[in-house]
Amino acid sequence: MKLKHALFAAMLSIIGFATLQPDHTYAAQIGIGTDKQIVQNPLEMKRDKERIAAEKKAELKAKLEAKKRADEQRKIEQAKKIAERKAAEAEKKAAAEEKKAADRKVAKTSVRTETPQRNEAKAAGGRVEMFETTAYTNDAALNGTYDGKVLTASGYDVTNTILYEGRRIVAVDPNVIPLGTKVHVKGFGDAIAIDTGGVINGKIMDLMMETEEEAIQWGRRTVEVTIY
Repeated sequence: MKLKHALFAAMLSIIGFATLQPDHTYAAQIGIGTDKQIVQNPLEMKRDKERIAAEKKAELKAKLEAKKRADEQRKIEQAKKIAERKAAEAEKKAAAEEKKAADRKVAKTSVRTETPQRNEAKAAGGRVEMFETTAYTNDAALNGTYDGKVLTASGYDVTNTILYEGRRIVAVDPNVIPLGTKVHVKGFGDAIAIDTGGVINGKIMDLMMETEEEAIQWGRRTVEVTIY
């Protein structure tokens, strides 16, 4: 009886050992501890880190390239705007110079044809009076500006011209000669009264010249003025 029990216990021990042996072998092969927690393979961890680093590097490179393209495009647009602005300024300057040249030509023609015009004025019934005359220019530094423009008392822009509808411009006392009146000034030519002045009172007329030199040469003169 005792022998049977001993044999039975021995058999149970052998069966238990045979049952547990594969688990320990498997645990050793895959790196499982006694608490059965799986540990990630170090090689896989290294590969994951390299992959993540490569993805971040590629993302950073893409951002830098996009920024570079945006900067280049912005520079191109800025250069285009500068070129357009310079072209517009050059065109405006050329137009102003062309207008000045045309005004200069008209002014010279006006002086050359003074005598025939005066005769025509008398024939048209204009009255002739004597006026004391002075001279000024459309120089912004001497006249002041409004939003960058030189304006007459009537609001006409004379920044780049000394003519109004082909006539020279004069400043008058509106109580003596109403604004808009056409006149003919001996030695100056056909003109129109569209400006006033702080010291223009009574029978005084200020004549707009193209340059300060011309204004100085004119000085102060008492001349014959035909008023239409």
